[in-house]
Order: sequence, then C-alpha cells, then structure tokens
Amino acid sequence: MAAELTEGEGKARPALAAAAAQRRAAEMERWKRRSKRIGFYRRVLPWTMLAIVLAVAAWVGLRAFLSARQLDVTAATSAIHMTNPKFYGRDSKGRSFQLTATDAVRDVKDNNIVNLHAPGMMLDSGGKQPVKVAGGRGVYREDTKMLELVGGVLLQDGRGSAFRSAQASVDTRAGVVTGQKDVSGQGPLGRIAASSYAVHESGARVTFAGGVKTHIENR
Repeated sequence: MAAELTEGEGKARPALAAAAAQRRAAEMERWKRRSKRIGFYRRVLPWTMLAIVLAVAAWVGLRAFLSARQLDVTAATSAIHMTNPKFYGRDSKGRSFQLTATDAVRDVKDNNIVNLHAPGMMLDSGGKQPVKVAGGRGVYREDTKMLELVGGVLLQDGRGSAFRSAQASVDTRAGVVTGQKDVSGQGPLGRIAASSYAVHESGARVTFAGGVKTHIENR
C-alpha cells in the first residue's frame, strides 16, 4: 500500500536532506583539518625530538668545555708551592751548584720566576772549597740562572772568610757573586769593610771596592 505524503511533509524532506548534507560536509571538513594537524605533527615531531637531543648534547658539551676552561684558569692563577725544594745545575765550566730553600713559590705570571724563603746557594758544590751564600729572601730565574738575595745575606768563600751584606746577586752560569750594598766580614788575614764586593771563579778570587777599610791581624 503506497503511503501518501501531505503537503507539509513533502516540503520538509528536502530541507532535512540539505541539513544532513551540511552536517556531513562540516564533519568532513573537521576530519580534513584533524588529518592535516596529525600529518603536521607526524612530520614535525621527529625533527623536534632531534632538535631537543642536539640541544642537550650541545649543552653537555658546553658545560664540559666551560668546566675545562675553569680548571685551566684555576691552574693558571694558582701558585705552585714547594716545601724544602732543591735545584741543581752546572755553570759554564761544568762546576755543579745547588740551590735550597725552606719554601718556594713559582710566579703565576712568569713560570721562570721562583720566589724563595730562606734560600741558600752553594757554588762548586762538588769541589773542596765551595762558596756558600744565604739570605732571608730570594728570587731565582730559571731562564737566566740568576739568583737575587736580600735580607741578612751571609757569604762564605770556602777559604775561611765570611762576609755579611744586605744584598747579593749570584750568576750561577759564571760562578760569580756580586753585591752593591755595604759589606763587612772577617777572613784569615783580618777584618774588612767596603761598599761593594765580588766573588769570582766560585771563590777563587774576592774583590772589594768603595771605601774599603781593612784591619790586618798579626798571628
């Protein structure tokens, strides 16, 4: 039996069909947009993860580099301290010398400079009459092999003479000790005082200059 449509129902059906079509179109549009987003995320996510991994690796490398630089800076700015050090060497004629101190600190700006506390130098240390010179403080240069002494300098020439001064310069290469400050002392022949002095050939010859005063003792 065929159903008969009223006039109102006939007009409503096209409207319903149009509404359903609009809904389907809207859903299809939403699905397309969602598909595009998913595709975009699928393409971008691996690159984002790779970028994160590279950033973490770069940060770790940077931290390691900065830590190494910090260690280098700390090492470069930290003075090297030595207790009871001993330095050995030979002069231009092959004679040995020995330098000692109670404490030594290597300069942070110039590694050739060593600051010494209570230094003592022995020239021709392997010989029968070595020259000994000591002071309160000193600076030794490893590049020039020069030793500068100040403060209560005591010089013993190895032949029974002892002299005191406020300053001494020791050229370990030439085996020469010089002083430009007042010196006074005593030897086998008597007492002597002068404004400057020099010890040559590791004690073989001692000279005085400037207001020399001597007192020879008869024995």
